[in-house]
Amino acid sequence: MRLSKLNRIAVGAALALALSTFALTPAAAEAAPTITWDAPATITDGASYAYGQVPAAPTCSAVDELAAAVQCDVAGYGTAVGTYTLTATAAGTTSPTTISYTVTSWTIKGFFRPVKMTKVNKVKGGSTVPLKFKVYVGGDKAKSKTVVSSVTSQLVSCTDFSALAEPVALPSTGKGRTLRYYDGAFHQNWKTAKAAKVTTTVTKEVKHGKKTVTVTKKVRTTVAACYVVAVTTADGSSISAQFQLR
Repeated sequence: MRLSKLNRIAVGAALALALSTFALTPAAAEAAPTITWDAPATITDGASYAYGQVPAAPTCSAVDELAAAVQCDVAGYGTAVGTYTLTATAAGTTSPTTISYTVTSWTIKGFFRPVKMTKVNKVKGGSTVPLKFKVYVGGDKAKSKTVVSSVTSQLVSCTDFSALAEPVALPSTGKGRTLRYYDGAFHQNWKTAKAAKVTTTVTKEVKHGKKTVTVTKKVRTTVAACYVVAVTTADGSSISAQFQLR
């Protein structure tokens, strides 16, 4: 009995020593899913697209280390003017894949003669001003009227051209009032308002021989009225010109 007990103690000590010197090998870390953009690629990394010509949002796929498919989602897509970053994220990963692209605005050229863009245009009240301009979408000249969102006139201060009223859309119906495209450009006629006139009484003293006579007369003067006329396209781009009616 004594010997058996000693044997058991010896075996136990040997086992404890063996376990204390045994190094456990850590399990291999689970590999992150592999993400790929689905073909065909709709958006190229670093590319620029004109507003209205942005490709559809791309999709992505992902597989885990056993080649089993896992869910993959794309976020960050947009079509308005600006810069975007698409992010493809798969379940189980903290390292998404990204693509960046830019949506560029259109180019409006005009207004062309007789309108001046660098100074106040002085025109007779009640006259018609021809507005002529061109729109370029990604370098291509636009010909459809659908690219034009609005053509407006706005009453402003003749001192600093600050707004005195809300913009008003120019009439688009009636003889000579329809927005048209011809001869390589868009044309819109603006029928200006008639200049307002006020009557004032002026009194002054006039020498008549040796006498000074007080003379009173009525004078009609034109009240200055100023406007800003603007064209805005579907992408949000715009141009404007300043006018003073006389």
